[in-house]
Amino acid sequence: MSTAAEISVSAANAGELNQPKPRWMPLEGNPEVLNKYLKNLGVKNDDYEFVEVIGFDEELLAFVPQPVCAVLLVFPITEEHEKHRQHEFEEAAQTPPDYSQAIYFLRQSVGNACGSIAVVHSIANNLEKFQLDSHKALAHFLETTKLMTPEQRAEHLKHALDMATANDEIAEEGDSRIIDRDEHVNLHFVCFVNVNNELYELDGRHPHPIKHSVKIHPGQPLDLLRSTKDVILKLIEQTGGDIRFSMLALAKIA
Repeated sequence: MSTAAEISVSAANAGELNQPKPRWMPLEGNPEVLNKYLKNLGVKNDDYEFVEVIGFDEELLAFVPQPVCAVLLVFPITEEHEKHRQHEFEEAAQTPPDYSQAIYFLRQSVGNACGSIAVVHSIANNLEKFQLDSHKALAHFLETTKLMTPEQRAEHLKHALDMATANDEIAEEGDSRIIDRDEHVNLHFVCFVNVNNELYELDGRHPHPIKHSVKIHPGQPLDLLRSTKDVILKLIEQTGGDIRFSMLALAKIA
């Protein structure tokens, strides 16, 4: 698994909504950038931060502060990956979740916004853990879109200038070279969260979340990290050995 700095940025065009669409600057997949982004969005907490997960061995997972409330994966989108996962996408479409319940899902309608959407998913599905500044972009966006469908939320994001500004201000602060908003890169963010003790994969390129056949036991140490392990290892295998992967955990640090 490569480091987040080596990954640099992520964005994917396939599966995004209605053309033409606005494009944001892609976020870099490293903890420092994403933690600044949390503050820029209006997350007031100092006790949760993104940290890098450097491997799946038990001794490496043990370095990750606990508990973890979300896991972000940055990975390259390839034709082989998409082919292998088509069955999962079709199954998810046949049994969509009840969006009136706990899960918050946002489709991707903005180019290069997959990093931002993964962060939104990680916070929106753990709102009981976070305090949001009511005058900042994220609180306003979540309040405005809470009763919308995923597609309506996506359309609203296209016109949310405060969300675009919060993203672009931070996108210029990464360790790698700044990527222009019109440049094509194929690295992509997805988010894994625990919703009612079930593991959901939230990828805004697709119409519905994927519910994995994994039960999560929140009282057990490292359980969300362990629950994502097999899913992520399978993703890595499906890309044919491409090593441009990075994994980050939104973890309680204090």
